[in-house]
Amino acid sequence: MNTYLFPIKIALITFPFVALFLTLPFLIVQYRKYGYVNKVRSLVLYSMLLYFISAFYLVILPLPAQTHNCVERSSAVFEQLRPFQFVRDIVKESRVEWSHPSTYVYLLQERAFFQAAFNMVLTLPLGVYLRYYFRRSFLQTTVIALLVSLFFEVTQRTGLYGIYDCPYRLFDVDDLLLNTLGGMAGFLLAPLITYFLPRSHQLDDKVDLKSKPVGFIRRGIAVWLDSIVLSIVMGCVYIVFTALVYKERMAKFDLLSMNPIYLAAGIFIYFIVLPLFTEGKTFGKWVTRIHLQEDRLDSEEQQRVVSFSGLLKRYGILYFGVGGINYVFWYVLNFNEVMDSPLVMVAIFLAWLIFNGVLFIHLLLHLFKKDKRLFYEKISGTRNVIMIPERMLRDMDLLPTTPEKEETMNEEATKRSPDTSYNDTNEEPLHDAQELPSTSEMESERTEPEQLSKEEFIAQELARLKAKLAQSGSTPAGSEQDGLTSGGTQRTAGDRPADEDKGK
Repeated sequence: MNTYLFPIKIALITFPFVALFLTLPFLIVQYRKYGYVNKVRSLVLYSMLLYFISAFYLVILPLPAQTHNCVERSSAVFEQLRPFQFVRDIVKESRVEWSHPSTYVYLLQERAFFQAAFNMVLTLPLGVYLRYYFRRSFLQTTVIALLVSLFFEVTQRTGLYGIYDCPYRLFDVDDLLLNTLGGMAGFLLAPLITYFLPRSHQLDDKVDLKSKPVGFIRRGIAVWLDSIVLSIVMGCVYIVFTALVYKERMAKFDLLSMNPIYLAAGIFIYFIVLPLFTEGKTFGKWVTRIHLQEDRLDSEEQQRVVSFSGLLKRYGILYFGVGGINYVFWYVLNFNEVMDSPLVMVAIFLAWLIFNGVLFIHLLLHLFKKDKRLFYEKISGTRNVIMIPERMLRDMDLLPTTPEKEETMNEEATKRSPDTSYNDTNEEPLHDAQELPSTSEMESERTEPEQLSKEEFIAQELARLKAKLAQSGSTPAGSEQDGLTSGGTQRTAGDRPADEDKGK
């Protein structure tokens, strides 16, 4: 048992580091594909990551003490290519008497049986994940389980892909069979195991991305990406500028005196000017699928999602206000030769701590509120809004119809609607004066009852039936007899509206 517990312990130790390393790519993929991070989906995917780490460690651990491991195993056998050898091993090593069911419990103590059961359990979660989350068929699950098992066996046969001189584990064809059976069993047991979980294709059904607030983690990722892009661009511009302008006079160039102006110009262009032409998006916001939106726009600026004044207020308060004050504190604290008294320096440091402490408390208070807008967002009247992915817009039928799509739909409707219709006897076509009603008229007539309540619709139908009966009762008896004696080819005046009503 310790042989199997040791790799699982190592997997539990390794998992947090791997999960932390993959968190940023995971969040970006979730934002790009679904527009938000679903808790159930995150739980499923991270549990699947832990499963794959554990399964791989169970295959390769424990490792040999040295890479040159062929000396003591020169005559060892590295393959077992005889199918169902595990059955023979169980029968050979077992103390079970098959005619006495009470001895079947001894199977749990047999090495051969326990090893075969472990090989099935190893890929059973794989079948559950493939059916529940990835929605694969039984055949696809079987093939994938076989390929994963083959990957494990090749890893063992090659000595961890050449790291060790010789294989330190057996390539067993029975492992392929049992691992594949485990994946198939997981597929069959998936509905039972995931009974209390929502269906994977219904995870996003009750999510309203239009009203969902943008969290601070998402905004922090966007700011981090924007700072990287801005640093790279400004660094390249600075290198080119200094190489072209200053050349031999590089020693006379005072970077410190130019840095605040240069930094302010870069922030102004990147965060205020650029979003005017990109519908409120920077690179970081585009990656995380959010954009700025201004709540109060003038009538002349309705075609924009955010105005220049809104951007200037927002980022002017954030970067030139909060950031500028912190830059002044940093400048004074790093160049303290201008201050003679150490008490003044302590007072300035305490003022810096109090200023940023108030901002941090303000951030914490809004961290657990539904309204995530900070003070500079409320002053500027701007906020971050989620950009709904096109896949979800298509599911909600919110994608705008292009002229090409409208033309295609009109052509298909024209092909389906005939130019001429025929009367009941199929003798003469009904032309211009007797054409069928248009599609819009039919739709209006079809939706009219839907707009009424059930009681009103029933009352209207009863009134129609009463009028129809009154009209048929007022018809002369002679005309009805003439119609009957003529073989039924003629219809009374009350019959035709009834047929028409029935057809309608």
